[in-house]
Amino acid sequence: MNKNQEPELEQVSALARRYFRSTAFQIEREPSGVSTYVYRIAASGGIFYLRILPEQEMSFAPEVHVHRLLLQKGVQVPEVLHFEPVHEELGLSVMLVREIPGVHAGQVTSQASYERVMENAGSQLALVHGIPVDGFGWIRRGRNEDGAVLRGENRSAEEQLLEFLEDDVQFLSEKLFSKAEGSIIRRVMERGLPLMGRHEPRLVHGDFDDSHIFQDNGIYTGIIDFGEIQGSSPLYDLGHFKLHDGQRHKGFPALCEGYRSVVPLTAWDRLEIDLWAVWIGVRRLGIVARRSPHAGYVHHLLNRVRELLDVVSRQL
Repeated sequence: MNKNQEPELEQVSALARRYFRSTAFQIEREPSGVSTYVYRIAASGGIFYLRILPEQEMSFAPEVHVHRLLLQKGVQVPEVLHFEPVHEELGLSVMLVREIPGVHAGQVTSQASYERVMENAGSQLALVHGIPVDGFGWIRRGRNEDGAVLRGENRSAEEQLLEFLEDDVQFLSEKLFSKAEGSIIRRVMERGLPLMGRHEPRLVHGDFDDSHIFQDNGIYTGIIDFGEIQGSSPLYDLGHFKLHDGQRHKGFPALCEGYRSVVPLTAWDRLEIDLWAVWIGVRRLGIVARRSPHAGYVHHLLNRVRELLDVVSRQL
């Protein structure tokens, strides 16, 4: 997909003036916005984030629909205040959301506070997974899509799981893993595929770690950034969190405790979570190792994939 040039700040300010019907605000580019142009706006009513999709053929419609569905279910996510499928001047999709107060959970000062936040997040994550999706993989965001129907790019879990697996394993066996480790990954994924594909597709956050869980002085305030929503097994997000757990604090057991308060987790579910963690780790390594990787992140992923691979290979 071709990305449009980032809008000038004055163009974005003009949007904000129209939305707020005022000039009494401060606006700045949020540096964390990469796949989406994000602007932080401080106004009399609080803090807001204006998001602009870079791709002209894409729309925020499915994401807006997800936010509204989740708020109806009682999930604490940003409220969408304005949405334009196509802004006339920019030719791009635009949405304005209200801030979730606080900072990400990794900034809590104690392990006990972190675990309380994770438990609350776990119970809310289970509600996210209650939303059905038509198909697997990335949610379709094209302008011709009906935003009220969430559709995945793939028709089966097998398509989603196998699309990049062999290429990633082949590449990583030459760069990061040993040949023996590559063979173990192939065997584990082949045997685990039926377990990972047993569910009807459900909405998953797609990038669920503690950087997207917010808290204010140790009190859970919500989940942010649904820019990577997918249709998948409901255990995908738990696998993603487990893969990334421990970068700041350990929170996976507390997250599962909260999740279990809404949806039970069986022994088979726990094995599937580990399988997803391995699969996501291999896919993520296959992406970042082909670029200029952040050495610390690659090191974390390698260690976690190896640890989890050892666990699941003894069970399959």
